[in-house]
Amino acid sequence: MIIKIFLKIFFALPTWLLKCLTLQKKIIVNNQILDYQTQIFLGLLSLQNNSFEDPHSHDSIEDLREKVENGRSDLPLNAKPSEHVKTIDHCIEKDWGSLMIREYIPKKLESNKIILYFHGGGYVVSSVNTHDAWVKLLSSNLKARVFSLEYRLAPENKFPLAQEDANSAIEWISKEKNIPISEISLCGDSAGGHLAASLSTFRSLNNFELPHSQCLIYPMTDPLCNSKSQVEFSKGFFLGQNFMIWFWKQLMASDNNNADPAFNLTIDPDVALPKTLIITVGFDPLCDEGEAYARQINNSGNYVEQIHYPHLIHGFVNLTALNSAKIAALDIIKSYKNFFK
Repeated sequence: MIIKIFLKIFFALPTWLLKCLTLQKKIIVNNQILDYQTQIFLGLLSLQNNSFEDPHSHDSIEDLREKVENGRSDLPLNAKPSEHVKTIDHCIEKDWGSLMIREYIPKKLESNKIILYFHGGGYVVSSVNTHDAWVKLLSSNLKARVFSLEYRLAPENKFPLAQEDANSAIEWISKEKNIPISEISLCGDSAGGHLAASLSTFRSLNNFELPHSQCLIYPMTDPLCNSKSQVEFSKGFFLGQNFMIWFWKQLMASDNNNADPAFNLTIDPDVALPKTLIITVGFDPLCDEGEAYARQINNSGNYVEQIHYPHLIHGFVNLTALNSAKIAALDIIKSYKNFFK
């Protein structure tokens, strides 16, 4: 309760007052200046050991998952949508069990297209619930129906099981809503961005109908994790290189996965892809691989747009209580909306 009250006060402070109270030097890397409110927030996270830098700082995967779930539900980290968004939980029945998928229906529904959303979390943590506030904001401002999938997590479920879940979901939505897959857009953040791109690649390689478009928000794409940004932002910026290496290891079923272009997105499959919007941020280990993937898509003759926010960190769409994060999140939604046209 005390932390929640403190954070509400912190998020309400204007930047000028925050600077007077904290007197910290600006953080500048590659001529990029980290948003000051975000800078102070990162310091608060480090005091609580709430960052993804050392995978061995947690007792178990279950402990890590519980910490992420509780942190998202207990703390006021997200801006609320301006209008009510109705939610309905559905089950997709499979031979092995069922998948939960949450439908978001905004008060004002203006688009006939549907978004299938995949949450981030390195394929190991997070859920539909941890991303609920962000997806509500997305649905409300897009004025479109969104489905958020509770796909199976690693390491219990290795590649390509999450991809199979994603494919089941897009087929289910098409059937249930009587809408062609070409009218469904994919969207995801971090691991969810990888899952969206993985699904599009898989469907293209197998000559299946492609989704309308895909919006990849700071996606993980390269299992080698050896880019310049991975090294530069390995510590102190919420997500670290060691954790990314660990996430990929949990997902990988065998070394053969590295040769699969639906797993290792640095391999150009030379196939058609839906038009793509890629979001990168300046203070993020995944920045370089996101930019490289945008270039790869462009070089292969597919349509891609990239938007870069130099002052923000990985995970900002789930931190929209931060002023700059909220502004950027709303800007992403505005750009994404243009992809529906």
